[in-house]
Amino acid sequence: MRYLAMILALAGAALLSGCSTFVSLDPFVTEDAGASDPNLAGLWQGAGGEDKDMMLIRQKGPAYTVRYFGNDKDVTLSFDARLLRVGDAELMDIVSTSDDTLAINVHMVARIWREGAGLKWVFLDSDWLKTQANQSLVTQAAGNRTLITTKGAPVVEFLKRFGADEKAYSGDMKEFVRLQ
Repeated sequence: MRYLAMILALAGAALLSGCSTFVSLDPFVTEDAGASDPNLAGLWQGAGGEDKDMMLIRQKGPAYTVRYFGNDKDVTLSFDARLLRVGDAELMDIVSTSDDTLAINVHMVARIWREGAGLKWVFLDSDWLKTQANQSLVTQAAGNRTLITTKGAPVVEFLKRFGADEKAYSGDMKEFVRLQ
């Protein structure tokens, strides 16, 4: 009972952080499963006419740091990230590095595509993916979010099986162009 109360409290706190509705307290991509792509490193700007969002991606060994600067100058977000390749697909596990005492930093997964000087980014959080997770992993509902409580290799295997599927994402895709 105590464990369940802790999970419910953590799930509620998870609602206060992040952009995705498919989250985990533990990494989706383990250190030994991570890949690297040196072509991701650089400064990227939103491709839309008025979209001035920017993203700075730096590679640190097999990991990345991502800094997002919103169109509104007051929005700056920092993340640590790991990359997983599934066939031709690249999936990025990101976790906020903010020190907000009112939020728990949860892991989220984004699918990314590089096309020439462009980068596309969308969070994996479709209803279809959540259904697959509910059938394959230990999950907890947290409002409109699905909180994954399974750890380690089973989560990596889940991403390898379902993460590259077009049904895994349904949200707004962000497009960026390389500035540097």
